[in-house]
Amino acid sequence: MNIESLFTREFKQTPKSFYWSPGRVNIIGEHSDYHDGFVMPAAIDLGITWAARKRTDDKIRVYSDKFDEIGEFSVSDKKRTKYEWLLYIQGVIESLKKRKIKVGGVEIAFHSTIPIGSGLSSSSSIATGFAYIVNDLFNLGFDRKEIAQIGCEAEWWYGTTGGIMDQYCIANGKRGHAVLLDCRKLAHELIEIPKNIEIVIFETTIRHKQINSPFDLRKRQASEVIEIAKKVYPDKDIRKLRDLNEKMLSGIRSGIIKKFGKKEGDMYFRRALHPVTENERVKRMKNALPKGDFRMIGLILSQSHQSLRNNYEVSCKELDAAVEISHSFGELVGSRMIGGGFGGCTINLVKKGRAKHFAGLLEEKFRRITGIKGNSYVCSTSDGVKKIT
Repeated sequence: MNIESLFTREFKQTPKSFYWSPGRVNIIGEHSDYHDGFVMPAAIDLGITWAARKRTDDKIRVYSDKFDEIGEFSVSDKKRTKYEWLLYIQGVIESLKKRKIKVGGVEIAFHSTIPIGSGLSSSSSIATGFAYIVNDLFNLGFDRKEIAQIGCEAEWWYGTTGGIMDQYCIANGKRGHAVLLDCRKLAHELIEIPKNIEIVIFETTIRHKQINSPFDLRKRQASEVIEIAKKVYPDKDIRKLRDLNEKMLSGIRSGIIKKFGKKEGDMYFRRALHPVTENERVKRMKNALPKGDFRMIGLILSQSHQSLRNNYEVSCKELDAAVEISHSFGELVGSRMIGGGFGGCTINLVKKGRAKHFAGLLEEKFRRITGIKGNSYVCSTSDGVKKIT
């Protein structure tokens, strides 16, 4: 059933407008966005299709076919809605309230093809997509950067504390390209993805939920290093790990160990080492990707996964197994875990024309080795959130 029919069935009237908001996959630059670093995600064709129309009151009524229910709240409500999936949409309204902007009620139906909890930004697609919709329906005049910020604030209101990478990519994606984002300046450039590379997302089906994960702990551990760095490099404007390079970080290792002890100090050093080196990997990928340099692309992705596993320690045995298995197939260019970690997905860049074959091989061997039935998705890049006909 298409989105127009879903809307008509649930709300007994015809929708007025239709929209698309993509999911996103991050090619390189993991856990560096909230350290003001660099990231290189791409919008993908797994995403959300929306149908909407305005109401005459202040009720927000939303039908999700994934949950097969209508959730609702009023713009004037001060309490959180009881529908957890609807909190991302309520968060957008709360973000608008902070800006002293009041909107009216809407009715919306949406259909999502993004696996929940897999690291492909289902929540950000909801929040950023809805921000775009209310901006369009009520002529609020926000540009795409502001729409991304509203989507990010909505997720903070929900309770997660990540950076703006997901929302920015969903707002600014372009088919055939990755979005190289400077998370401090909130400025981006588009990096062409070679036509001889295809994307396969592999879902381990091990679920994570960032609000209940060690995500915040990793963030605090890495950030502890900043205070030490400020004292050692007083002439430098050091605000976040973005402002350190690997040589500077190595220069304060003894100070970190002195403050926290050998075992804990080494851990804090490794927490900081990942985002510092990940920024360099993003810069190298900027050159390697458009050239189609398979060897360098594969090396960068492998180094990223190793750092996420050993330094930031956000991988898990299922993700490690999926990455290791992928390297046994000649179709692979490069692979690594993606997303918050502790489960979810891997990204696999694969030689053109071999994606479906690779996906089948990976599913079969992963099931045989781990006993888990994972899911592969052959993806194309996509435009960012937009109005559709």
